[in-house]
Amino acid sequence: MPTPLGHALTGAIIHTIIRKKKQRCQGWICLLFCIIFSNLPDIDFITLTNFQLFQEWTGSGFSLPWIRLSWENHHGPTHSFGFVILVMLVVGVVARIFRKSWKQWGIISGSCVLFHILMDLLITKKGLILFYPLSTHRIILATGFPFGYSPEMGFVGFVIMSAVEEMVILGGILIALTWTRAATKKVSGEREGVSGE
Repeated sequence: MPTPLGHALTGAIIHTIIRKKKQRCQGWICLLFCIIFSNLPDIDFITLTNFQLFQEWTGSGFSLPWIRLSWENHHGPTHSFGFVILVMLVVGVVARIFRKSWKQWGIISGSCVLFHILMDLLITKKGLILFYPLSTHRIILATGFPFGYSPEMGFVGFVIMSAVEEMVILGGILIALTWTRAATKKVSGEREGVSGE
């Protein structure tokens, strides 16, 4: 199970890859955009309930008035290619309204959501309904990569282990990409300085 940290690191990696001088996706706003959309499919943890006037703990989640956090609906329609297309269309329309590059923002948002789904596909043992709404058949590709869940470690231990793995693997990729980009800029800056002389 990739944690929100893992999905956020994936968003940061996507931001680092797409960030170029000629593109409009630079800075903290674009980074935050990538992180939010990399975590967006997990919005299915939130369920609107009948308007309860009290808080209660239940066996499947924590209930608040009007909102319930629960595992019951997790890995549902928001973890499908149909959701990727929907997000791309909505973001594209909103970007067009604000006179931004609708293709660019649609592709960035779609990429962030798609990588979230692919990461979950590698871990989720019950599978994902990838082709929703065309099909509700669950595709199972759970490799347990890099480590799978075992009941002995407990859920909290598993989440902590997953977060550490994600920091090492995805954090390492992010550092390598950032370092490579900085080294490339330095070399191109030196070349421009030499040619300017």
